[in-house]
Amino acid sequence: MIEGLRIIRAIEITVFSHATEDIEKVKKAVEKLLPNSLKLKNFETIKLTGHYNDPILFLTLRVENKKESTTIVNYLFYKLSTLNQQTILDELPNRVDASGNLYLRLDKQKAYKDKLVLTENDPIRIKIKSQLPHKSDPVKMYRQYLLNLINFGEIVNE
Repeated sequence: MIEGLRIIRAIEITVFSHATEDIEKVKKAVEKLLPNSLKLKNFETIKLTGHYNDPILFLTLRVENKKESTTIVNYLFYKLSTLNQQTILDELPNRVDASGNLYLRLDKQKAYKDKLVLTENDPIRIKIKSQLPHKSDPVKMYRQYLLNLINFGEIVNE
C-alpha cells in the first residue's frame, strides 16, 4: 500500500435475495467479491415480505477490520474492467456522500460467475467507509487512492 493513503475503515455489503433466487447462490455471489484469503461468512439475515407477500431475505456482510476492508476494496477494484474503473473515477462526486462513504453497485448474476460489473438493477450494494484527515475532500482522497491503485498497483493475495 502506498504510504499515507490508508483511508479505508470498513466495508458493508448488502443484497436482496428474492423468493425466486437460491439463497446459497446469492451468498456465493457475495463471497466472490472477496479474495480467497478472506472468506467471511458472517451474514446478517433479515426476513422481509415483498409486495405480493413473497418472502425476501436482506443479507448484510460487515467487515470492520481496516486491513481486511482495504484488501477487499483493492481486490474489487482490480477485478473491475478498465472501463468500470474509469466510470467510478468519473462518477466519484455522485458516489461519495458527505460522510466520506463510497457506494458501488455490482451485478449479482455476473458476480456469481466471478465477473464484476457495475449495475443499477438488483445489485449487490457496497458501502465503503473511510477515515479521512480532518477537512479533507473525500472525493479527492478517493480519486488519489484509486489512481494510485491503477498507477502503482498492489499485490492482492488470493
